[in-house]
Amino acid sequence: MSTAEQVAAYWSTDHKIDRPLSWLEHPAIVRYVNRRVTGDPGQNFVEWFQQSYLPTQVDWAMSLGCGLGEFERSACRLGIARKIDANDISPPAIATAKAEAEKAGLGDRINYSIVNLDDAEFPEAAYDVVFASSCVHHVFQLESLFKRVRKSMKPGALFYLMEYVGPTRFQTSPALTVLINNIRSAFPDVLLRSLFAGDGSLIGQYAPSPAEHFEAHDPSEAIRSAEIVPLLKMYFEILEYRPFGGAILHMLLSGIAGNFEESDPKDRALLDVLAIMEQSLEDAGAIESDFAVIVARSK
Repeated sequence: MSTAEQVAAYWSTDHKIDRPLSWLEHPAIVRYVNRRVTGDPGQNFVEWFQQSYLPTQVDWAMSLGCGLGEFERSACRLGIARKIDANDISPPAIATAKAEAEKAGLGDRINYSIVNLDDAEFPEAAYDVVFASSCVHHVFQLESLFKRVRKSMKPGALFYLMEYVGPTRFQTSPALTVLINNIRSAFPDVLLRSLFAGDGSLIGQYAPSPAEHFEAHDPSEAIRSAEIVPLLKMYFEILEYRPFGGAILHMLLSGIAGNFEESDPKDRALLDVLAIMEQSLEDAGAIESDFAVIVARSK
């Protein structure tokens, strides 16, 4: 099986089904990251982008790495674009996206195709806006992708990215790894139940995954993530760079985020304190954000 085939097979299913709640799915963290990006805990990133940059509906948009198509259906409902071209490397994911679009009555507005972003060709000077939500960190040929995306955009078009831009292959620094484990060691057992295991056992110490883990599962995962922003700047003018954390919270809460009860004020307060700590360390220059919303325009 080629690397592309392995990646396509891996993303042929919805991994939200077979994994525990992630940090970015917990309601308390959603409010925190929304506030950081949009200024409003109740306004999500795409709503903010539309309000700030797309006051009227555009003609044609492209969505990269669309997966099961949830974003495109939402974008249509929000009235972002009259037509959307969406693509993904996984044939089963595209089949699901097409079926769901038809079911939602949006089949005539969304065109889905199977492509590998490392070498896909796009129409020239076609799009008013290009969206990339958590897919660019899976691309190895970043320089080529950015050139091809830029070529596909109309003059003045916008490129919206919501991305993991942290250490390549999630290789958290030794100092942050120690900090994450020190914080975990202060949690009571009820918060340390491993939701990966699902048998009541406690989660072990965090350590960055070795290369073999990525080779066995998804070889494209965070393949050149640390290079995304520097390379993006070579081809685009960055209009907005809105970091929303994750250097600590992403791995600290991996496998245990669902243990923090949204209905428990103590759990919510603890997550708020952790988020404040992370942002304060960013503001002090001690750490960098691993995730960001970026709005760019071709140079």
